[in-house]
Amino acid sequence: MAKGSRGSRRGGRGPSKWQREARPLNPGLLSAGGFSAGTVSRRDGEYHVRRIAAAGAAKEYICPGCHLAIPAGTAHVVAWRADSLFGDEHAAAERRHWHSHCWRIS
Repeated sequence: MAKGSRGSRRGGRGPSKWQREARPLNPGLLSAGGFSAGTVSRRDGEYHVRRIAAAGAAKEYICPGCHLAIPAGTAHVVAWRADSLFGDEHAAAERRHWHSHCWRIS
């Protein structure tokens, strides 16, 4: 590949998350004793919410609220629909990582 051309790798980190196959969800996340911090009612429905501590935040994500990066090592929130027509497993595969502030004000 020529220098400066873009292939399937971005900055040498591998394919973007949109090109990779989705990781299967651990069903324990959805159980009563799982990692979900609970269910929250929002204007547009019910959500499972999980708070991620800075020590557990190993990757960088893009916040859907402000479209800015959530750097690795930053505490944040992961949320997914609790009332999806397609079920919890499908909704969890569509989970998004939010800045804590963006989640509160959305």
